[in-house]
Amino acid sequence: MIDRLETSADALWLTPQAPGVVRLGFADNGRELVGPVKRLTWKIQTGHVNLGDPFLEVEGTTETLVLRFPLAGRIKQINTDLAAHPDWLDTHNDARDWMVDLDDE
Repeated sequence: MIDRLETSADALWLTPQAPGVVRLGFADNGRELVGPVKRLTWKIQTGHVNLGDPFLEVEGTTETLVLRFPLAGRIKQINTDLAAHPDWLDTHNDARDWMVDLDDE
């Protein structure tokens, strides 16, 4: 299992959604690390988060990766559909492979 902040940060894309809101999604580096995704386990659902807090465990066919927040803020929204469709993380599609919207409060 890979559980390092720097590896987690490389596995994420970040894009602004609105003033003060950033969306985190699964980047190509993450797909290369884990292989086809088999299962997702959410580590946090709501509230304030700190830099480095774990938020999602992604289990693939070759590796398991614990994703950690690359910045602090408050969870605004989680893509809860991912739990039922972990395979959405296997291909790049910003509309489906996003994970969390984070508000900088």
